[in-house]
Amino acid sequence: MRLYELLYIIPATLTDDEVSQVETDIQALIQRYGGVPKESRRLGKFRLTYLIKKVRHGHYVLVYLEAEPADVAKINEALRIHEKVLRHLILRADEAGGQEFNLVQFQEVVVDGSAGTGKRRKSDTDKSKAADDVKAAAELEDAKDDESKEDDEVDETVSDKVSGKEDEVLKISADELDKKIDAALSEETK
Repeated sequence: MRLYELLYIIPATLTDDEVSQVETDIQALIQRYGGVPKESRRLGKFRLTYLIKKVRHGHYVLVYLEAEPADVAKINEALRIHEKVLRHLILRADEAGGQEFNLVQFQEVVVDGSAGTGKRRKSDTDKSKAADDVKAAAELEDAKDDESKEDDEVDETVSDKVSGKEDEVLKISADELDKKIDAALSEETK
Protein backbone atom coordinates (compact mmCIF):
# COMPACT_ATOMS: atom_id res chain seq x y z
CA MET A 1 0.00 0.00 0.00
CA ARG A 2 1.14 3.50 -0.81
CA LEU A 3 0.69 6.71 1.13
CA TYR A 4 -1.54 9.28 -0.60
CA GLU A 5 -2.55 12.84 0.14
CA LEU A 6 -6.15 13.92 -0.45
CA LEU A 7 -7.10 17.59 -0.43
CA TYR A 8 -10.78 18.43 -0.79
CA ILE A 9 -12.93 21.54 -0.48
CA ILE A 10 -16.28 21.64 1.32
CA PRO A 11 -18.66 24.60 0.83
CA ALA A 12 -18.38 27.22 3.58
CA THR A 13 -22.16 27.53 3.54
CA LEU A 14 -22.28 24.46 5.82
CA THR A 15 -22.25 24.76 9.61
CA ASP A 16 -19.38 23.36 11.69
CA ASP A 17 -21.47 20.31 12.60
CA GLU A 18 -22.26 19.65 8.93
CA VAL A 19 -18.59 20.05 8.00
CA SER A 20 -17.66 17.49 10.68
CA GLN A 21 -20.31 15.15 9.31
CA VAL A 22 -18.93 15.51 5.77
CA GLU A 23 -15.42 14.76 7.06
CA THR A 24 -16.75 11.61 8.74
CA ASP A 25 -18.53 10.63 5.52
CA ILE A 26 -15.32 11.06 3.52
CA GLN A 27 -13.40 8.93 6.04
CA ALA A 28 -16.07 6.21 5.71
CA LEU A 29 -15.94 6.50 1.91
CA ILE A 30 -12.16 5.98 1.96
CA GLN A 31 -12.54 2.87 4.15
CA ARG A 32 -15.40 1.53 2.00
CA TYR A 33 -13.20 1.51 -1.10
CA GLY A 34 -10.21 -0.14 0.57
CA GLY A 35 -8.21 2.83 1.84
CA VAL A 36 -6.93 3.40 5.37
CA PRO A 37 -7.15 7.04 6.54
CA LYS A 38 -4.13 7.98 8.65
CA GLU A 39 -4.57 11.65 9.48
CA SER A 40 -7.14 14.32 8.71
CA ARG A 41 -6.91 18.02 9.43
CA ARG A 42 -8.87 21.10 8.53
CA LEU A 43 -6.63 23.71 6.96
CA GLY A 44 -9.13 26.53 7.23
CA LYS A 45 -11.75 28.47 5.35
CA PHE A 46 -10.51 30.32 2.29
CA ARG A 47 -11.97 32.41 -0.49
CA LEU A 48 -12.03 30.55 -3.80
CA THR A 49 -10.49 32.07 -6.88
CA TYR A 50 -13.75 31.68 -8.78
CA LEU A 51 -17.29 30.55 -8.01
CA ILE A 52 -17.83 26.80 -7.84
CA LYS A 53 -21.48 25.72 -7.77
CA LYS A 54 -22.38 29.28 -6.71
CA VAL A 55 -20.08 29.07 -3.67
CA ARG A 56 -17.44 31.74 -2.97
CA HIS A 57 -15.68 30.28 0.14
CA GLY A 58 -14.70 26.76 1.12
CA HIS A 59 -13.26 24.68 3.96
CA TYR A 60 -10.03 22.95 2.90
CA VAL A 61 -9.45 19.51 4.42
CA LEU A 62 -6.24 17.48 4.06
CA VAL A 63 -6.29 13.70 4.55
CA TYR A 64 -3.35 11.28 4.50
CA LEU A 65 -4.38 7.76 3.55
CA GLU A 66 -2.88 4.44 2.56
CA ALA A 67 -4.36 2.60 -0.41
CA GLU A 68 -3.62 0.56 -3.49
CA PRO A 69 -3.61 2.41 -6.84
CA ALA A 70 -6.78 0.60 -7.97
CA ASP A 71 -8.52 1.65 -4.75
CA VAL A 72 -7.44 5.26 -5.28
CA ALA A 73 -9.19 5.28 -8.66
CA LYS A 74 -12.42 4.14 -6.96
CA ILE A 75 -12.05 6.76 -4.20
CA ASN A 76 -11.39 9.44 -6.82
CA GLU A 77 -14.56 8.52 -8.72
CA ALA A 78 -16.67 8.48 -5.55
CA LEU A 79 -15.37 11.93 -4.54
CA ARG A 80 -16.06 13.27 -8.02
CA ILE A 81 -19.78 12.57 -7.66
CA HIS A 82 -20.05 13.43 -3.94
CA GLU A 83 -22.51 16.33 -3.58
CA LYS A 84 -20.73 18.07 -0.70
CA VAL A 85 -17.23 18.08 -2.23
CA LEU A 86 -16.61 21.07 -4.49
CA ARG A 87 -13.13 20.01 -5.67
CA HIS A 88 -10.62 17.35 -4.68
CA LEU A 89 -7.13 16.21 -5.58
CA ILE A 90 -5.36 12.95 -4.73
CA LEU A 91 -1.58 12.74 -5.04
CA ARG A 92 1.05 10.29 -3.91
CA ALA A 93 2.51 11.73 -0.71
CA ASP A 94 6.07 11.66 -2.08
CA GLU A 95 4.95 13.66 -5.15
CA ALA A 96 2.92 16.10 -3.05
CA GLY A 97 5.97 17.51 -1.29
CA GLY A 98 5.58 16.09 2.20
CA GLN A 99 4.28 17.79 5.32
CA GLU A 100 5.56 21.26 4.35
CA PHE A 101 3.01 23.41 2.53
CA ASN A 102 1.69 26.93 2.67
CA LEU A 103 -1.86 27.91 1.79
CA VAL A 104 -2.22 31.57 0.90
CA GLN A 105 -5.48 33.49 0.93
CA PHE A 106 -6.52 34.51 -2.58
CA GLN A 107 -6.30 38.25 -3.20
CA GLU A 108 -7.89 39.77 -6.26
CA VAL A 109 -5.73 42.19 -8.21
CA VAL A 110 -7.53 45.09 -9.88
CA VAL A 111 -5.75 45.89 -13.12
CA ASP A 112 -7.88 48.80 -14.28
CA GLY A 113 -10.78 50.70 -12.77
CA SER A 114 -11.52 52.00 -9.35
CA ALA A 115 -9.95 50.28 -6.37
CA GLY A 116 -13.31 49.85 -4.64
CA THR A 117 -14.81 47.46 -7.18
CA GLY A 118 -13.79 43.89 -7.73
CA LYS A 119 -14.62 44.01 -11.41
CA ARG A 120 -12.40 45.31 -14.14
CA ARG A 121 -13.93 48.17 -16.04
CA LYS A 122 -13.13 48.97 -19.63
CA SER A 123 -12.36 52.58 -20.20
CA ASP A 124 -13.37 54.62 -23.22
CA THR A 125 -9.75 54.61 -24.37
CA ASP A 126 -9.83 50.79 -24.59
CA LYS A 127 -12.93 50.98 -26.78
CA SER A 128 -11.50 53.68 -29.03
CA LYS A 129 -8.24 51.75 -29.35
CA ALA A 130 -10.17 48.68 -30.46
CA ALA A 131 -12.07 50.78 -33.02
CA ASP A 132 -8.76 52.19 -34.32
CA ASP A 133 -7.41 48.65 -34.66
CA VAL A 134 -10.46 47.61 -36.68
CA LYS A 135 -10.07 50.62 -38.99
CA ALA A 136 -6.36 49.92 -39.48
CA ALA A 137 -7.10 46.30 -40.35
CA ALA A 138 -9.72 47.38 -42.92
CA GLU A 139 -7.26 49.85 -44.51
CA LEU A 140 -4.60 47.14 -44.67
CA GLU A 141 -7.06 44.78 -46.35
CA ASP A 142 -7.97 47.49 -48.92
CA ALA A 143 -4.29 48.10 -49.65
CA LYS A 144 -3.75 44.38 -50.25
CA ASP A 145 -6.71 44.30 -52.65
CA ASP A 146 -5.30 47.28 -54.59
CA GLU A 147 -1.89 45.58 -54.87
CA SER A 148 -3.42 42.37 -56.17
CA LYS A 149 -5.38 44.33 -58.84
CA GLU A 150 -2.18 46.08 -59.95
CA ASP A 151 -0.36 42.73 -60.11
CA ASP A 152 -3.13 41.31 -62.30
CA GLU A 153 -2.85 44.29 -64.68
CA VAL A 154 0.94 43.89 -64.91
CA ASP A 155 0.58 40.17 -65.59
CA GLU A 156 -1.84 40.86 -68.46
CA THR A 157 0.54 43.45 -69.96
CA VAL A 158 3.51 41.11 -69.73
CA SER A 159 1.58 38.25 -71.28
CA ASP A 160 0.56 40.52 -74.20
CA LYS A 161 4.17 41.54 -74.79
CA VAL A 162 5.44 37.96 -74.52
CA SER A 163 2.86 36.62 -76.96
CA GLY A 164 3.90 39.23 -79.52
CA LYS A 165 7.58 38.43 -79.11
CA GLU A 166 7.42 34.64 -78.92
CA ASP A 167 9.25 34.35 -82.21
CA GLU A 168 12.12 36.51 -80.92
CA VAL A 169 12.38 34.50 -77.70
CA LEU A 170 12.77 31.28 -79.62
CA LYS A 171 15.72 32.72 -81.56
CA ILE A 172 17.77 33.42 -78.40
CA SER A 173 20.34 30.75 -77.68
CA ALA A 174 20.69 29.05 -74.31
CA ASP A 175 23.97 30.85 -73.58
CA GLU A 176 22.44 34.26 -74.20
CA LEU A 177 19.48 33.34 -72.00
CA ASP A 178 21.81 32.34 -69.15
CA LYS A 179 23.67 35.66 -69.45
CA LYS A 180 20.43 37.65 -69.32
CA ILE A 181 19.22 35.72 -66.28
CA ASP A 182 22.56 36.26 -64.47
CA ALA A 183 22.43 39.98 -65.25
CA ALA A 184 18.87 40.27 -63.98
CA LEU A 185 19.74 38.41 -60.78
CA SER A 186 22.79 40.56 -60.11
CA GLU A 187 20.65 43.71 -60.57
CA GLU A 188 18.06 42.46 -58.03
CA THR A 189 20.70 41.84 -55.37
CA LYS A 190 21.99 45.40 -55.65
